[in-house]
Amino acid sequence: MSPLRRVLICCILLTCGFMAQASLEAMTKIERPPLRKPLATLPLELGGWIGRDKPVDPAIERESQATEYLSRVYESREYPGRRYELWINYSDVGANLRHSPKICLPSGGWNEVESMTREMDISYGQSQKDIKITRLGYSQGEMVQGIGFWYYIFGEGKLERYVRGLPITSRSSHGRTTRGSGMTVEVFCPGESDPDGSVLKDFVADLLVALEPILPEDRAEYYIP
Repeated sequence: MSPLRRVLICCILLTCGFMAQASLEAMTKIERPPLRKPLATLPLELGGWIGRDKPVDPAIERESQATEYLSRVYESREYPGRRYELWINYSDVGANLRHSPKICLPSGGWNEVESMTREMDISYGQSQKDIKITRLGYSQGEMVQGIGFWYYIFGEGKLERYVRGLPITSRSSHGRTTRGSGMTVEVFCPGESDPDGSVLKDFVADLLVALEPILPEDRAEYYIP
């Protein structure tokens, strides 16, 4: 086979591959729905917890790449002194999905405590909907904190999730195919105050009920950072 013929065949194969990948992306490209209500409409009272807004450092606000965010501290009326810090980051282009605790906290000097990491099943609402979240643990010197973490991709269906796992989808194509509106939720708490995560589960259940009217109905829920 002549060199010219080999080059021609390679070009044809590459063209076919690019066309197939482009067609696959076009099939799965959908509009990502916005939030139904602003995050600021989340109630300050969640079950037995009372919240107040917490100022955000301008540098963190800038680096978060958020279209909209919520930063609050919720304190327990039943257990004085027990508090959770809530950080919700929504992006209409999905840029915030790059900022998970496993990426951001080590850069701030926090070390993961693997023995504290576990999956947690949360049931919430009258219909007892279920969601999985990840409870992470991090330490810095003598300080230990637990983090409840999960995130959403809005408008993603079964086909999109299937395509994301295909070998043909490159890293850059993965971003183009799946990037859309998304939201991360992080609940920070002192790790030693809730070793089994039972209080965290109760708080998250109340939070999920309050988030329901804000979130689009068409959404995929993830719990692995």
